[in-house]
Amino acid sequence: MRKNVIWWPAMKNQDLIDKYGGYDYFKYSRQTWEYWCKRNDVLFVPFENPVEEDLFRFRPNWQKTIFVFDELERMGIEYDQIALMDSSTMIKWNAPNFFNLTGNKFTAWRDSDNLKWIYDSISGYKDFFNGYKLDITRYFSSGLIIFNKNHKELFDRFKQFYLDNIEQLIKLQDNTVKKGTEQTPLNYFVQMEGTEINMDLPVAYKLTHIHRKEMFNHNWQLNEDKTPFFIKYGYNWVFNGIPKDQRTRLMGETWNLVKEKYNVDEAKYDVILDLTSHRNIERKTTSRKFKKDVLKTFLNDEYKDKTIVEIGCHKGNSTKFLSKIFGKVIAIDKWHLEDAKEHCSDCKNVEFVNMDLYYDNWGEFINEDVDVVFIDGGHEYWQVKSDIENSFRHFGSPIFIFDDYGLPPGEVKKAIDEKVNEGKLTINKFIGETPKGLVHISGIKFFDIEGCICNL
Repeated sequence: MRKNVIWWPAMKNQDLIDKYGGYDYFKYSRQTWEYWCKRNDVLFVPFENPVEEDLFRFRPNWQKTIFVFDELERMGIEYDQIALMDSSTMIKWNAPNFFNLTGNKFTAWRDSDNLKWIYDSISGYKDFFNGYKLDITRYFSSGLIIFNKNHKELFDRFKQFYLDNIEQLIKLQDNTVKKGTEQTPLNYFVQMEGTEINMDLPVAYKLTHIHRKEMFNHNWQLNEDKTPFFIKYGYNWVFNGIPKDQRTRLMGETWNLVKEKYNVDEAKYDVILDLTSHRNIERKTTSRKFKKDVLKTFLNDEYKDKTIVEIGCHKGNSTKFLSKIFGKVIAIDKWHLEDAKEHCSDCKNVEFVNMDLYYDNWGEFINEDVDVVFIDGGHEYWQVKSDIENSFRHFGSPIFIFDDYGLPPGEVKKAIDEKVNEGKLTINKFIGETPKGLVHISGIKFFDIEGCICNL
């Protein structure tokens, strides 16, 4: 199966170790990209061992570009699109998947942060390319480019171009232009070949020269939020244009600010949680943490073929994530089924039931074995009590998941605690958000934790 690929060059040129202040910054970049790739079902491919050992004649920036297709084929990797990504970048944990935005075209970002550098570089190579007039408004950075198999011949020709002109290009790089390595020659090559370039993706996906944009700062007027602007508003943070010996320190400080967001072992949960809305957006649903706690409990082989009944599915936000856990979801509601069906249109294991939970006979609508019941219907004491008793009556001894345990005035908690005191329920774990900052759609602040799991 073909996958999109992050091609992540991280070769260590020991002759330049002092210039770069070491290569410890690689680990900060790598940890962010490994997490993002797992979360977005993208293949992370590090390019750490050079194809050519002579890093003077075959510098890492050239090797990462001219050998990318050769190396992927040598590794036997079936690929769809390839993003060539510098190791001086860090991707935000929840950055949207930019592969979905390329239109399957050669995609790059305009480079306009240091126009003098760009102008001098273009001018320095102009004679070498027979006076070709490069369109500076289409000049792109090679620190992030996205391409696919349709561009293999382009890269093959670019590789041959380098091999045929290696001595002249080294001389230009070191003695004449002294501005970059492969970036400007690649721009000339792509424009002269007439390659169609998509340059319409937002700058947030390649936020360069952070210091020039003053994005290491935060909004001093918001004393409660000191998050730097680049973290809040950027998706892909590029630590370029700063003194190279400061890169490791700055990337390390950034990592220390955000590292709790990157847990590769939990990326499988985030993939599912990204599919639906949570209490911060759609208030008549559960929080992201509530859903993650449910995933951590039930997303395993033991429950993958079991059936859950959702008592009160509303617009289907919980229904959608439950469909990724259980073999079958029976979603019950009286008023919002059309919205729920639309939201869950791609969920083939969901059965929607139009039923009044408190006046209809459950047995007339549900006639199968049920293993788990998620109760999130009416929130008055008598309604929650009815849902619990009907579940016991029709499903035997199911596992219960409850939302809004700590919602004032305490009707949900009262019904649950009553059954606990009767020995009918055992609270195995509390789940979701704590009362701090947890507010219901009505504006009422919770007085206890969001939910619980019983009879597990």
